[in-house]
Amino acid sequence: MKQYQTIVLVLTVCLIGIGTTLLQASDFIWQQISGNWSVVTDNKESYLKENRSKAFNFDYSPLINCNAIISTNSAIVFTTVTHTLTLDAPQGTATYLTFFNASDYRQFYAVQFTGNDSCITTISIIQSDIKDTTLPKQAKGNFVITTLASSDVQLAYGQPYTLAITIKNATITVLVDNKQVLSHTLNEELEGGSIGFASKNCIPIIDNCKVYNGSTVVFEDDFSKESIRKIILKGKKLTPQEIEEQKKKQNK
Repeated sequence: MKQYQTIVLVLTVCLIGIGTTLLQASDFIWQQISGNWSVVTDNKESYLKENRSKAFNFDYSPLINCNAIISTNSAIVFTTVTHTLTLDAPQGTATYLTFFNASDYRQFYAVQFTGNDSCITTISIIQSDIKDTTLPKQAKGNFVITTLASSDVQLAYGQPYTLAITIKNATITVLVDNKQVLSHTLNEELEGGSIGFASKNCIPIIDNCKVYNGSTVVFEDDFSKESIRKIILKGKKLTPQEIEEQKKKQNK
């Protein structure tokens, strides 16, 4: 009979961004969902960047399937969201989302950029929703994505663009560099929620994020300081003695 070695990992949840000074909760206006997001500052400018590119299809939600970051403010009501966006050239296909009105990781609206290895080819307005509300939250694949509007484009990688998403009554309009690309009218007006960014197979650089309700700025980040709350899991390999102690605790 083969003998198998038992390895137990103790997982520790850590908040990243804690240095010599503990940042208050209000200092974090973004929560990393997945990927490796960071605020980058060099001599000339600062910006938000996702550094990993590759995403993993765990299939619990569209955002977890991407590299995603979400605002900690979950009640953002807006008329305009605007920010600059640069995407690097992928080796294959690329997907990028600016999402909004998110009530959780499966329920949101988004403007989606998709492209091949040459350029960005499509901009779409999409909606993600729960497929079966009777299933538990941890059920895999329990979401459905609907394309509400789509337009063919030809945008270059490595080129900064200004994306603006406006909402008037129930109409969502998308503008790139102040030029309207597409729009879609919903059946009802949006009530607000979280905003955020998600990407797959590309590295986005985002800057000058501003959210307006009318002429009032209700949310903004120029990424001039650390503003991301991250949660990571650290594993520790236990000794045989520690494994036995863990087993005794579980059997009590």
